Amino acid sequence: MKRGGSYGYDQHITIFSPDGKLFQVEYAFRATQSKNLTCIITKNKNTVSAVIFRNPKNENSLNPIFKMFALNNFVGTFHFGLAGDIQMKFKEITEESVKYLQKFKNPISMEYLAKKISDTNQIFTQYAYMRPLAVRTVILGIDKENGPQIFKCEPSGFCSSHEICAIGENETFLDPWIINNVAKKLKNSYTFFHATKAAVWILQKILRCKVNQEEIEVVIFSKEKNPYRKLNSKEKELILQTL
Repeated sequence: MKRGGSYGYDQHITIFSPDGKLFQVEYAFRATQSKNLTCIITKNKNTVSAVIFRNPKNENSLNPIFKMFALNNFVGTFHFGLAGDIQMKFKEITEESVKYLQKFKNPISMEYLAKKISDTNQIFTQYAYMRPLAVRTVILGIDKENGPQIFKCEPSGFCSSHEICAIGENETFLDPWIINNVAKKLKNSYTFFHATKAAVWILQKILRCKVNQEEIEVVIFSKEKNPYRKLNSKEKELILQTL
């Protein structure tokens, strides 16, 4: 972060710099930016598919950590950021899910959970004795009422729903043309094969290189018999051969 005339405006979360920025929030965003990992998440009518690519060339101790948790067989969370903040955020998610289940006797909806997380993140930007958690959260899976869903929650408190989501290295290369074209193809698709194939194609498009099955990890949440599972090497190789 450049200092210059803005020196001292990052001492407290509630102080705006002359150009209208909250430096503490900017620091939280920068702490979640990965240079060795890219994750692409797509969905169709029955499946949410996530493809995670790790670049061993850029691995070092300064890169943020990636963690993946399954709340149940139908809903999971991805987290990018500092290890301690990830643990705190996942604890908050599990507590919120259990409270909702105990109170209403139904699993928490993904949209409600995403809004609760984002509200908490936003509250952390309002008080001088707090700091924004350096963690970006993606909630993905099969919602009981709305089907396949993808939500992304930022440290600033911003929450967004996605048809196709990219997070990590080169995520800004996911332009509207790619999103619109792939989303139209997946609109009438039902199988995990098509959703995963689209995610791998997008991954190669934004990385501008080919990937092999050893470099990627594929996680799917589906309405089929096995709701949550990871694809094995043969399944990944079969998808790569069709590209």
